[in-house]
Amino acid sequence: MKKTHFLMVLGLALVFEGSQCQEREVFVAQGSLAVLPCVDETSAISHPTAVYWSREVGNGLKTVWRRDKSGLEFRPVRDPARAICPIPNFGKADYSLHITETTMEDEGKYVCEVQGKTRMVKVIILRVVRASFSPDVVVEGSRTNAKCDISGGTKFVTINWKQNGMFTSTARLSNVSQRDAGNWTCRVAYDGGVVEATASLQVKGIVNPQDDSSVVYAAVGSSVSLPCVFTDGLIPYTVTWNKTPTTSYSSVPLPASFNKSAGPSASATIQRVQDGDEGMYTCSGMMKGLNMINVNRRIKLQRRMELVVTQVLRSSSSSGPVTLTCHLSNSSQITSYEWLRVTYGPNNTQTVTSVRKTKSYRIQEVTEKDAGEWMCRYYGEQGVLGNVTYQIHVMGAVKSGNSSSGNKTAMVMGLGFLFLVVFLILFQMYRNYRRKKMIHLYPAMETIVHQAATERERRGRSAAKMAEACVGDPQPVCV
Repeated sequence: MKKTHFLMVLGLALVFEGSQCQEREVFVAQGSLAVLPCVDETSAISHPTAVYWSREVGNGLKTVWRRDKSGLEFRPVRDPARAICPIPNFGKADYSLHITETTMEDEGKYVCEVQGKTRMVKVIILRVVRASFSPDVVVEGSRTNAKCDISGGTKFVTINWKQNGMFTSTARLSNVSQRDAGNWTCRVAYDGGVVEATASLQVKGIVNPQDDSSVVYAAVGSSVSLPCVFTDGLIPYTVTWNKTPTTSYSSVPLPASFNKSAGPSASATIQRVQDGDEGMYTCSGMMKGLNMINVNRRIKLQRRMELVVTQVLRSSSSSGPVTLTCHLSNSSQITSYEWLRVTYGPNNTQTVTSVRKTKSYRIQEVTEKDAGEWMCRYYGEQGVLGNVTYQIHVMGAVKSGNSSSGNKTAMVMGLGFLFLVVFLILFQMYRNYRRKKMIHLYPAMETIVHQAATERERRGRSAAKMAEACVGDPQPVCV
């Protein structure tokens, strides 16, 4: 009886068209939540007593979810159940069916029947959109195709592709590179809305750098790393490095301080960059067993990168201005230069001050304030590309400054000593003047002082004569 009842409901839904029987399509991406609408727009069913959701399977209907007049809820035996009709929404006249983690097998025709004071029947056709790659894991240089599957056909829909959020005109990749890796989105536009399904493409190979356009900048005397990183799980059994000048294709010896590592990260390091190390460096790795058809096939992956050596050139004469020039072995990607002054404060704090935006900076007269660190910063289309520093040593200026400072100090000290001597002389003269003035004020004191001085002078002469007599003619007794 139940089967006959639902067949009748389906027949009514397919035959009648009107306010109580409607059919519509719903598109949803695989793996997302599907909401099959069943809403009473007329509010004719104010107090629904039963809700039935069923799905057409073959020539019959299969119950997906139902709620009887008694309020008893029935659902298929499934752990966990993915299809449910939220009962709290019934008060809003919304009897929509929610299907979580939608799969391609969920597509098909669904029937919603709501029984209350009146009966409402709606038919919903669920179409599932799936994006995929065949194969979804590829090696650089191989082929793959992006596919957008829509259950039930692609009638009256428009399909576009986006790669990492940007629209692309092709979904067939004949020569896969690292730039093709990432998320590819199938965008399906239909009458009623838009749905997007996303698939991830993994490209095995050298992930850093992504292509042969990489440029590495390094100053003379500094250390630089040349990247060559393979994707996770991909370990080459042999890695080689070669160097070729930018003006020829013949190999030249690697720098003396060149060191390479092994494993997934086969990056190399030049411990101390020298003038002449510029050129094209090639990292090559031999892979094995990456081809799906022939597991014994060996695949060679390689990446080329350019090393640009930077330095500051100084031009000056024995006496005259000094010119500092920011020199790069290849400046084709440089758009502008900037000179900056670098000063250091307490706790080794660094202060960088912009001086001028130019390739060459001219100093008219080098003084002690110009000594220290100067920095040339160079820019490209994408922003700052690197820096190169230069130290200015002003020994002559420092000595001259010290000598001048010493002369000034000696002059100050001499003037001070002279001032002190003059001061003492004037002070003594002033004391003598005061003493004489005081003596003139007291004549009796002046007489006493004069007599005392005369007596001391007489006694001095007498003592001298006695000493001379004793020495000249010795006597038995000399008192």
